Amino acid sequence: MNTASTSNRLGLWFAHAYVIGLCATLAGAYFFQFGLWEHPCPMCLLQRMFFLLSAVGPAWIIVRSRKGAVTTAEWAAGWGWAVVSALAGSVVSATQVLMHIVPPDPGYAGALFGLHLYTWALITFLVSAVAAGAALFLTPRCEPLDAGLASPALRRASAVSSAVLLAFAGSNLLACFFLQGFAWQMPGDPTGYALFG
Repeated sequence: MNTASTSNRLGLWFAHAYVIGLCATLAGAYFFQFGLWEHPCPMCLLQRMFFLLSAVGPAWIIVRSRKGAVTTAEWAAGWGWAVVSALAGSVVSATQVLMHIVPPDPGYAGALFGLHLYTWALITFLVSAVAAGAALFLTPRCEPLDAGLASPALRRASAVSSAVLLAFAGSNLLACFFLQGFAWQMPGDPTGYALFG
């Protein structure tokens, strides 16, 4: 296998890692929601949606690679989508950080290693934007070409990554519905699931 082919495959593996990494972030949020019974506020849910949106770009590249070579325009569009979504999510996270930054505000919900989840979300969004930007910068070396078509492992991984992203998108939609029920507006500080209340 030549060097170009190896870097092309690594570019596609990186897209998989990006999608799975953002889904793992949502899994951590689910642990706080369903394991520790800390109900997310509307801004928390908006941040989750931006995590999903940021993963859509690389997921599209992954799905497209199953059909053959991914063009430079497709590669750039997927990662550009990821950057824009991550930056938009960072604005929401930063807004929530600023809402709770003035003492003696205790912040919203629990914390992990001394930082609230919206602070971790801000960090994750910024790291994601840098990672997606790096993928854009390395386009000539990393665009997958026909790596997805040629590699059985990448074809299997593409099915897994796509299924994981769809599962998290569906479960997030369901969790939002449980929290808001049929009400037009969700409370800023939910204390239970409106659908069952």
